[in-house]
Amino acid sequence: MIGADAPRRTAGLLLTGGGARSAYQAGVIRYIADAFPGAYFPIQTGVSAGAINAAHLGNHTGTFEEAARHVVDAWTGRKLHEVIEIESGLSLLWDLFWDARTPSPDEPTSANVRSTHGILDTTPLAETLHAHLDVSDGVLSGVAPNLSDGRMKALAVMTTDYATGQTVTWVQGEDFDAWERPDRIGRHTQLTVNHVMASTALPLVFPAVRIGDSWYGDGGIRLAAPLAPAVHLGADKILAISTHYSRSQAESEEIEQAQYPPTAQIMGVLMNSIFQDSLPQDAHTLERINTLLDELPARKRHGMRSLELLQIRPSVDLSTLAHDFRDQVPASVQTLTSGLGTTERESPDWLSVLLFHPGYIEQLLEIGYEDARRKHDQLEAFFEDTGAEAADPPGLRRVEGMSSPPTTDDPIPSPSAS
Repeated sequence: MIGADAPRRTAGLLLTGGGARSAYQAGVIRYIADAFPGAYFPIQTGVSAGAINAAHLGNHTGTFEEAARHVVDAWTGRKLHEVIEIESGLSLLWDLFWDARTPSPDEPTSANVRSTHGILDTTPLAETLHAHLDVSDGVLSGVAPNLSDGRMKALAVMTTDYATGQTVTWVQGEDFDAWERPDRIGRHTQLTVNHVMASTALPLVFPAVRIGDSWYGDGGIRLAAPLAPAVHLGADKILAISTHYSRSQAESEEIEQAQYPPTAQIMGVLMNSIFQDSLPQDAHTLERINTLLDELPARKRHGMRSLELLQIRPSVDLSTLAHDFRDQVPASVQTLTSGLGTTERESPDWLSVLLFHPGYIEQLLEIGYEDARRKHDQLEAFFEDTGAEAADPPGLRRVEGMSSPPTTDDPIPSPSAS
């Protein structure tokens, strides 16, 4: 425990992508709320499906515990028809090989495009987000009050501008300077469901989303530095929750494939490169920079500072778990995955991206919860100097009748117990 006069450090939260696998992040968040009810993330960033979790967390105006339960509720029981319009396999294949769908108006809106471009229609996802985020005009109305009362400094979602190829981070926050780098920029905005939809728009598969005069897609396409937005926004330490399982060298050597890789396997590799592959390299770069800064006297650091990073990632391969549900998805998804060769390999990455199945999601919630539990000591150290353990932590909102936060000796229920 730090002294009462010690400066508080600013914690940032990074939620990476992974499609349906991002339910894992909700399990991790739930454990953090149960074990550390005063957890405080002034800076929250999300990309792809991680942007959905960031939006639910940053838009909620209740306590952190309530916000965490809201994130879990957004995933619990989620079914594919609430994410995409399920079409026949024949129609899907026709759209895949022949771009002859109904043309959009000369000035199409994102709503027009969802049903006329891309292989899959994401109108249900837009409707689900509007309903669960409780927005009527598309604006994430809870973000502004969270900013005004100091609970949050910034909420950011990352997208890719299809016109320029740049990674564009849309930020709603105060007291930060918009940044511009050769391949990535940050912009002030009032966040809406459209920004979240753009961040989740898988290239080719999900339709692009119009924001202003440009069209945007999944934020992970060219995201070489996923930690950068949180750093730009002032985070001193970052908790990154990934959905990517990191195989050991021994596990990688056990994988053999004599035959030519099927299309679905190649698609799975492409999806993984969009979602997570840049985080380990970015973390490695951060570690090297920290080492160099620690060896320099303060006067030679030119304003640069060491940053603390804690990563939580799955203890098991979430894609492998998806294999057990491959026969329980609609025919159109089987056409897109199994029909392209997924059954020829043991780790269907591509299937796991679209596997919005209650049974699969429940497993991910539980795995995320238990993985976070195993990181309890590291999480405790992470929050030690953020104010989360203070008598009146800045991120804690108490409602009338709310019980006292649990002690470390109190039993902590799993997500399935709620």
